[in-house]
Order: sequence, then C-alpha cells, then structure tokens
Amino acid sequence: MVGNWKRILRRLGYPETPRADRLTTSCLAARQGDNRASLTASIKNISSTGLYLLTEERWPLGELISLTLQGRELPEDHPEFQIPMQARVCRHGEDGIGLSFVPPLGLDAKLWGVLVRNAVILTNLKSALSAFRTLQTVLFLHRLCHAAAEESIVMLGGELDESRTESALDIALRAEKLLASNPDADRMRALPQLVASILKNGSWAIDDVTKQLWAGLLAASCSVEGTDESSNAFVDLLIHITPAQSRIFVAACSKAMEFISGNEGLPLARTILTPEEMFRLTGMNDISRIAMDMAYLFHAGLIEKNFDFTSYLPAESFDITPARLGLDLYKHCKGDYARHYLSEGKAKEDSPAPHSDLDIQWY
Repeated sequence: MVGNWKRILRRLGYPETPRADRLTTSCLAARQGDNRASLTASIKNISSTGLYLLTEERWPLGELISLTLQGRELPEDHPEFQIPMQARVCRHGEDGIGLSFVPPLGLDAKLWGVLVRNAVILTNLKSALSAFRTLQTVLFLHRLCHAAAEESIVMLGGELDESRTESALDIALRAEKLLASNPDADRMRALPQLVASILKNGSWAIDDVTKQLWAGLLAASCSVEGTDESSNAFVDLLIHITPAQSRIFVAACSKAMEFISGNEGLPLARTILTPEEMFRLTGMNDISRIAMDMAYLFHAGLIEKNFDFTSYLPAESFDITPARLGLDLYKHCKGDYARHYLSEGKAKEDSPAPHSDLDIQWY
C-alpha cells in the first residue's frame, strides 16, 4: 500500500517533502459551501495542507467549514475549475483566517497534498485544468469505493498514457455529473474492480458518444448498496466499438425507443435509414465501411440484421433495428440520465463531419 502511494507521488511529479511550502496565488478564490450566491474570498497563500483566506468572517477555532476552491474570474459554467473540500479553522489573523484541509476519510494525506499542490501552482490553463480534473476524479472515485479506490487512482497516476488518462478522467466526471441529479448521489457506491475495469477499458474511447456510453455504464454501476455487478456483462460489448459504430448503435436504439412495446419491450417498428441519413450519421460516404460497421454490430448481437453483402445493387436503405441485447445495453447505459435524439438534415456531397446535420446529443 505505501509503495503504491509513493509511486503515484513520483508519477505526479512531486517528491515527498517534510514541509508544506506556502504559495501565493492570484488565480484562485474560495467560497463557503457550494452555494454560488455566496461571496468569494481571495486566497492570500495556500499549501498542500491548508490556506489563508482573506475574509472578514471569523469562524470559531476548530470549526469544520465546507469550501469550494475555484478559478478566479471564470464564468460560473466552469465546474471543472471548482473543487469542493473540507477545512478546519486553525487561526485568526488581522485580515483573515487560516484553514487546514481535512482530506476525505481514508484518502492518503500525502496523495491529497500532491493533488492539491498540483491544482494550485500551475499557471498554464491546460495543465491547471488537468490537475483540477484529476483532483475531482480522485474525490469522486474515493466517494464510490473509499480506500478500495486505490486500483483506479494508481491507474490515473501513470499506468495509462496521457490521452487515455484524459479519456478516463472524462468518463469518470461525466458519470459523476449523471449521478448528481440522484437524491442519493452522495451515498452511491460501486464495486472497486468494476469501476477500475470500466475506466481502463473506456480510456480507449476517443469520441464523445462512446465516452458517454462508458460514463452511463459507470453511473449504472452505482447504487446505495454498492454491490451491483450487472454492468460486468456489458463491458466487453463496448471495448471494441468504434466511433461510427457507437453513433449507429445509439441512433438505432434512441429511434427504436420511440416505438417500444410495453409488453415485450421490443420496438413496434423497424429503424430504417436512407443512405443519405447513414452518411450524415457516420460521417462517411463509404458504403463498404458502413457495411463492415453494421456487420460488427450484428455479430456482437446489438442489431438484428446484417448488411446484405450478396447484392451488387446500390444500397437503398439500412436496417439498423436494435436487437434485445442492444436495447438492454442502451437502457443500462442510459438509465434516467441521458437524452438522445436523431435530427433531420440535408446530406452533403462530401463526407460530412461526425457532428454535422445528423446529430446525436447525449446529456
């Protein structure tokens, strides 16, 4: 255990130090709790163990305070630069108060210190954003799995390359956002091995639609009891799905859900797309590539019909009606959190961008 945390610290770029250096920062502010209407206060200095807040407030010594650390002069719609944390009042000064951070119970104090330090000392926006996202993700994973989140945290600490780490962070934070509307969000738990598996395999995703499928799968893996294993059955189905296949699959299921039979749980109408609709959906004008994507989805058991490779005539339509397994996967990833729709638009002569006229939105 100790060796793993030391390895994380080295990979995050900071050696263990016996003293927490105080740093001045002009890019950070703090407000009490998570109420956006509360006044923000400037931070005079900050270290990995605490901060000095310039404020007229004089909370009692020893009182536990909820704070939100955030970037200064950023619009409120930048939640990626907002970190909730707990701090305890340790001293009063003439111009403010000193607070010591209270790491989440069970989270290694040195790891917490490194993550906070990374988030506050970086001035490059991209690097600072990555540090904030890492800290947010670690807090989320710790909330889901407590001390057993080690496997996932170690993975984010250097076992994945940069692009896969960013994808894993994205999936975790999307899942957290999906869970936020649940009244039991703070009580949600998940099996540590399942969380690690979803993040590790999902980190290969490079497009928004596939990442959102993985995020939905992670959100669906969470429950108050924390013993739900149902997502295990779907992990292998998502591992090899390409961006184009994800778009076909989500479009098929979202359209089919409009015509679901209450008794059988199956669509009452088939989902048929014209070639022009398929071109807009996939971003490809290549029939053979689209056919191969449909073949993969068919053999994976996600759609009902394979592409007819025996005909030499131009394809007049594509039947992408989802199979029962496909609908089960879609509904599992979707839960009550996501919204999908297939919008109409005019086909372009050239291969269109994946998010052009025919669009899938997933929130």
